Amino acid sequence: MNKSIKILSFVSGLILSGCVTLYKPNPIHSPLLKYKGEGNASAILGLSGSGLTNLQAAYAISNHTGLMIDGMYHNRRSTSSDSIIEKLNIFFAEAGAGYFTTFGAEKNGLFQCYAGGGYGSSKDIIHSSYPPSPEANAKYYNLFIQPGMGYVSKNIEVALDLRANYVCLFDINAYLYNKFEWWNTNFNYYSGATLDFMNLEPSLTLKAGSDKIKGIIQVGVIIPAINSKSYFDVNSSSLLIGPLFKLSFGLSYSFGMKR
Repeated sequence: MNKSIKILSFVSGLILSGCVTLYKPNPIHSPLLKYKGEGNASAILGLSGSGLTNLQAAYAISNHTGLMIDGMYHNRRSTSSDSIIEKLNIFFAEAGAGYFTTFGAEKNGLFQCYAGGGYGSSKDIIHSSYPPSPEANAKYYNLFIQPGMGYVSKNIEVALDLRANYVCLFDINAYLYNKFEWWNTNFNYYSGATLDFMNLEPSLTLKAGSDKIKGIIQVGVIIPAINSKSYFDVNSSSLLIGPLFKLSFGLSYSFGMKR
């Protein structure tokens, strides 16, 4: 009887700990550069729909060409009774380059279009004193193109961007993944499996503050456009709809030449 209670508690705790996750998008990076020699760096906290900890930097190498680089670390640690712990870790970095130009009488209007790609790895594992300990892991890369329009002034910056984001996961593997039907998203994570999908990610970014330091708030949505089932396979919590809504906050620091 005691053994049955422990097993039931174990399985219940696993169910409460969450669903398997092997991919999280990063917040949209909207550089909002206007002139050669201008740059900015940001630290962003993803609260919904994207990775937790994010760093972004951008620099204009000419009056119409910008470079950007991003890094993301997402982790989740869920603990339930009987020392059942789920640990999720995702590391990701990407870089891109693009074109921008100002318009309007006071040059406050901005058109920008960036493209690039990145690489990441993820692992979702459950630890317990009662074996087995299921695990799922993968590597992935992405390719994106991101046009946008913005308004840039000394104290306020606003941008509306639309990212088309192609993602390919490879070397997918799951140790004892099929042992728990509640964790299994009906995709066979056999060794060496590969899947891909494309999301559309419209976002609205607002920066406000001083000339150098501004607070950031970004809202957006994730629209699984191609192979949507594959996206939900590797981010099954998105089936609850809420995680398809993106919300993030942060701080931005501007440096370099200003005109």
